[in-house]
Amino acid sequence: MPLPWDFSSAATPIVYHYTTATAAQAMVKSRSIWLSEHTAMNDASEFTYARDRLLALLRDREVNMDPPARYCMVLAVASLIEGTGLMLGSLTARRDDLAQWRNYAGNGAGSVLGIDAAYLEHDGGVAIRTVLYDENEVDRMLRTALGVVQQQYVDAPDDVATLMDFARHAAADLFNIKHPAFADEREIRIARMLVRADDGSLSDIGGSRKDGNKVPPMTVGKRDGAFGKTNYVALPLIRPNGSSAIVSAGLGPTMSDTDRARHLAFFDAHGLTVWQSTLPYRV
Repeated sequence: MPLPWDFSSAATPIVYHYTTATAAQAMVKSRSIWLSEHTAMNDASEFTYARDRLLALLRDREVNMDPPARYCMVLAVASLIEGTGLMLGSLTARRDDLAQWRNYAGNGAGSVLGIDAAYLEHDGGVAIRTVLYDENEVDRMLRTALGVVQQQYVDAPDDVATLMDFARHAAADLFNIKHPAFADEREIRIARMLVRADDGSLSDIGGSRKDGNKVPPMTVGKRDGAFGKTNYVALPLIRPNGSSAIVSAGLGPTMSDTDRARHLAFFDAHGLTVWQSTLPYRV
């Protein structure tokens, strides 16, 4: 049975990334998308919101958990940040959305790139999830996750390693949750988990395709972000047949005529399907 945050490219074959026109051209040229450490997210409360809801369920004893299972769950949440680095990329199912143009694409003067979702789901070596916003659904899923951890303890109380593995998976799912105020974004999130060394540096050990085959590790770099220096990796957007997984480009509703002609020519030269937003958006 699919979970509410499970993603299916069969249902959503194209996902979209809104950005500036300059960044869109760089993505098309490099055939990659940057995934940034979660600390660079626009909403700094994203992880704390989900974490606090989980800890409230534990505090209020809304799920019956034996002390070892409870301890492993709390430890997994605490160590998620200290021992790993989650690299995230934000996409959406919305092809032509006013708020996305305004917030992420140069106040409507940027571009939106359409990306082959099947590549991300099956071949990209990333986890792809539909972000969950509904508070009742969030609490239901968190209770379910805690119940799974508890059941693992009941089934094998002496297998601490597996219990911690279950707890870590439950903790990682906290990044599939956002505050309901962001629900209109309909975010689809791609993620890659990196390993953090004792000195705080991050390294990528590679990922896995959906068929189990491995994908190569990526180099961790530093970039200047809105919130200071942040770690990032460049996820290749190259399908197994060698073609780009970037398949289309939309031009923003406030893009000037001069820029529109220039970017249209660029995207067209790279074989993308190009379209123009017709939203009634004025600046």
